[in-house]
Formats: sequence, C-alpha cells, structure tokens
Amino acid sequence: MFLSLSMQNFRSFKDETKLNFSVTTPKSHMPSHVSMLDNASIGALRSVGFYGANASGKSNALMALTAIQYLVCSSGDLRDGKNIPCYEPYRLCSDTIDAPIKFGVEFIIDGTRYVYNISFKKNEILNESLDYYPSRVKANLFTRKEGDSWQDIKFGNLYKGGTRKIAFFANNTYLSKAGNNASSPQIIRDVYNFFNDNIEFIRVGQWIGWNKYIDDLDMIEKASKIISCIDIGISKIIKVDAERELNLSQEIPDEIKDMIISENSFSFAHLSENGNEEIFKKSEESEGTGRFFDMIPMLVEAFRKQCVIVFDELDNNIHPHMADVIVRLFNDGEVNKYNSQLIFTTHNMQLMSPEKMRRDQLFFFEKRQGKSIGYSLNDFDKTRVKSTTPFGVWYDQGRFGGVPKINYPEIVTLLSGEKFIEQSTFDDLFGEYNDDEVKSDE
Repeated sequence: MFLSLSMQNFRSFKDETKLNFSVTTPKSHMPSHVSMLDNASIGALRSVGFYGANASGKSNALMALTAIQYLVCSSGDLRDGKNIPCYEPYRLCSDTIDAPIKFGVEFIIDGTRYVYNISFKKNEILNESLDYYPSRVKANLFTRKEGDSWQDIKFGNLYKGGTRKIAFFANNTYLSKAGNNASSPQIIRDVYNFFNDNIEFIRVGQWIGWNKYIDDLDMIEKASKIISCIDIGISKIIKVDAERELNLSQEIPDEIKDMIISENSFSFAHLSENGNEEIFKKSEESEGTGRFFDMIPMLVEAFRKQCVIVFDELDNNIHPHMADVIVRLFNDGEVNKYNSQLIFTTHNMQLMSPEKMRRDQLFFFEKRQGKSIGYSLNDFDKTRVKSTTPFGVWYDQGRFGGVPKINYPEIVTLLSGEKFIEQSTFDDLFGEYNDDEVKSDE
C-alpha cells in the first residue's frame, strides 16, 4: 500500500506536489477505511479518489506511479547511454525542459514502511535512495548520489544478507538491477517484487479480459453469483468452448487470438417471462455489463492477496452505482482482509459523500497558469469543511476548485455569431464562488 507520492517536473507538474495517503488519527471518521500498521501509529487509506477537470493533471499523477514502476522494474534492461522513456519534464518553461524529474514514494510491505526517492534526467539517474523503518526510527538501505558509479554507492549497516555491489549503467536504477538478482539481499528483492508483482495499472479504454481465468471454474462460479446479485437481469454465466467453435487461423498473433477467445468464452443467461433461460452472447450485452464482468477477476484477486490497483477513470462505461460498489468493497475491512488499495480517477460525484468517503480520501487537481497542482479535501479549513459537509454539492459549486471554468457566453457567441451577454453579467446572474473562503490559511 502507498502512504504518499511526490513528483516534481513531471509532465504537467512543474513544482513539487505531494499527495498524502497516510493517516495518524483513523478514529476520527470511518476508521474502517484505514489499514493500520502493526505496532505503529500510522495507517494507509484503503482507497483514494482523484477529481478534477479534463487535463487537470489527475491522470498524470497516476502516470507518476507508472513511471516509478518502470524505473524500479524495467530500467535495468536499458543499454548504456539509452534514453529513459519516462523522462517527460514540464515543457512550458525553459528552466525545466532539461531539468531533473524527482519522485518520492512511501509504501508498506508486510507491515514495514519504506521510502524511495529518485531523480533523473534524459539518460542518467542522478540520485537514488531507499530507506525503511525497522523500528520507529528510519534507517538507510542504500544511497546513490550524482556521479556515483556502481562501485561508489553507499550502503546502510542493516543492508546485509547477500551481494550488495551489483554493476549498473548510469541510466539503470540500482533497485532494478539488485532487485532482479538472486544473489541480492532478500529485503531489496521484496521491494522489487512489490512494484513488479503487486501493482496493476488499468488505463482508460484498456482491455480487461478473462484470458487467465477461462478455465478457472471457481472464478466462473464466483462471477456468476456476483453478477446475479446486481439487477441487470443475468441469472448465470455459461462457459463456452470458444477456441473450438471459432476455429481461428493459426496465422493470427497469439495476443489477438487470446483476446478473441476471451471475449467469446462466456454467454449470459436471462430468464424469460415464462421462466425459461434465454442465452445472450457477450456482444449482445451492454458495454457496462461486459465491463463489470471483465473486472470481476481483478476484484476477486484483490481480496485474495494484497495488491494496489491504479485505475484511470474507474467509472468508464459502468454505472456510477457500480463504481460505488467497487470503492465500497475496498473500504470494507471484512472484504478487504489483505489490505489491498485502490487509487482511481473519476468524475463520479456520487462517491463524494461524507457517508462514503473520508475527507483525506478525496483529492482535487487543477491547473494554475499551466501548472498542475494536487491537494486533498483534508487540506481545507476543518471548521468550515466538516465530516457532515455535502462534499459533492460544494465541489459542484466550485468551492473546492478542480472543476472546469467555462465561458459559456463566449461559446454561444462563437457558435451563433451573435453577442450573448458579458461574462461579468453572467457571473452576476449565476454567482461566482471563491474557494479561498473555505481553505485554511495554510
């Protein structure tokens, strides 16, 4: 689980932005939404939602996690001198276009806190460090400073149990080389495996298939029971031998073949008026039904073991109530026993309710002078924004920022060719709210 994420000079984020997913006072509101560390006074939020206008930066914040995963798990495959693909600096300022990108992330593995910091340029890692908390006091595992070769890297006293000095190129992270080496200490391999195996990214429009579970009868039965609990008319799922029925050409690439087979391996039974079953193909169901069905294995796996699911536009193609169910399951400690975490972007304002989410689970993103900024609802003055405040209503009114600013009169003028009303008159008629009124002085 992630406790925090910081980024600087990455895509639309010019200045340092830190997002805090940790909690020190979980009893204040909805304590079940927080996973507490054993023998520690800090916990991690089970879910966090990112809100903001289009192009506000909320997806770029998720991409920062993708970039960190690449640096940790894949940069070790880069040959000497090759560019680092995730080097995407802020491009609207001459001072930043060639400057380093900086990331920081704090996370939990098996109840232990880790802190990973890295800065890098086009084809060079400048600084890299990994710390952890064997007790309440932080200890360093390794530190790499600008100009250090693999022979110069410094190690903490507690980093032992295997080979520490492992050769890397300037564009490789030490973590990517050591974490994927069987002779390295177990602790470094645990961190590498966390990023490599326990984090799943779902991008907008990304295909989510059943190809890994087509023959998993337990998963099929569970999916059939889950989907029958939702009032969409489906009574059960029926397995189909798509590979035999379709008789696909051997010339079709395996990746495409797997997708076709996955999409045609299940049919959906509906009860007719006389009580008989009418069978529908997946292509005959709504996109929302198909999307939710495809998400079921991912959800089942998330509650079988600890993982982090990073989901861009969670409610894409599914009803807001379905997205509500998914978030509710992650926040439910009885279901989410292994403390999996959901980090998602959304425009679903039904989730923005004090009955459904804590203040610190809601984040807003907006652009100011071309630069993205991110902040939590918890950053607002708590004497004004309380746990009983109608979060969604206030957000819709613009009190928290993060909503698009639309010059409707000018749009009317451009489309109709006739003058509508002045923007100032429009503001007088419909009101304008200053979000500084609810923010704290901090």
